[in-house]
Amino acid sequence: MDRLYLIAEAGGEHFAIPAEAVESVVTASEVVPVPLADPMVAGVSALRSKVITVIDTVSAIEGGAAAVAAGCSLVVVTIDDFLYGLAVEDVHDVVDYADDPERLGASFAPGWQRVSTGVIEIDGRTIVVVDPA
Repeated sequence: MDRLYLIAEAGGEHFAIPAEAVESVVTASEVVPVPLADPMVAGVSALRSKVITVIDTVSAIEGGAAAVAAGCSLVVVTIDDFLYGLAVEDVHDVVDYADDPERLGASFAPGWQRVSTGVIEIDGRTIVVVDPA
C-alpha cells in the first residue's frame, strides 16, 4: 500500500515525515523564547489562537542551541495532544512511496539514527524517514 511522505529540508539535509503525522505547514510568526527550556526548543508561537512549541529541527537532531527566525517554515505535528512546529528550511513535496522504509545504515550520524524509522529512495536519492515523536 502506498504511503504519503512530506519531504522537507533542515540543516541542508532532506528528510521525510509520514503525511499522516503532519497537521499543516505554516510560516512561523514571532517565536517567543521560553526560559530554561530544552536547548532544541526555540520557543512558543501562536497558531490559529493556539500555543505551539517551536522546535529547531537541526538542534533536535544534531544538538546545540535552538535558533529559529520568524518567517521560516514550520511543519506542524501533534504529539500526545500537544502541537509542535518543526522548523525547517524548506518544504519540497509530498510523495507516494509504495514500499516500507528500509533500515537506516550505520553511515548516518547518531542524531539521524535516533529520530529515524528508516530510509526511502526518491529520484535516486536516499531520504531519511523521521518519526516526529
